[in-house]
Amino acid sequence: MKTLLIAGLTSLVLASTAVAGNTSQKSTYTQMTGQEIKSALVGNSLRGVDRSGKYVIHYSSDRKMKIVYNKKRIESGVWRIKGNKYCRRWAKLGGGKERCVTFHRNGNKIVWVQTGKITDHSVLLRGNPARL
Repeated sequence: MKTLLIAGLTSLVLASTAVAGNTSQKSTYTQMTGQEIKSALVGNSLRGVDRSGKYVIHYSSDRKMKIVYNKKRIESGVWRIKGNKYCRRWAKLGGGKERCVTFHRNGNKIVWVQTGKITDHSVLLRGNPARL
């Protein structure tokens, strides 16, 4: 299943690259382990976009995070690693429900995958550039 998912992600990325007119670069995304996710996030931020808008999330520790959503809404939440999945819960966003996804990385680019579908595209940023 993981091989099929990664192959599907690779095809999606290659198709996106071809659309952008940059077919000389082949990109592959690799699923991150729980430890890789934790190491990447603590003290750093993700800038991304989902179906509802743009966001920046800062991970101040291995449990706490803050988000600025669509440049105006700031909220706190908690996150954890469950196996090789990233799980997060906001106070109000998403109805306060926990959501778990796998992360697939290519350099500083990370896609969030839930039940075989990409839900978010994000970029890993050093530190806390949004000052959350």
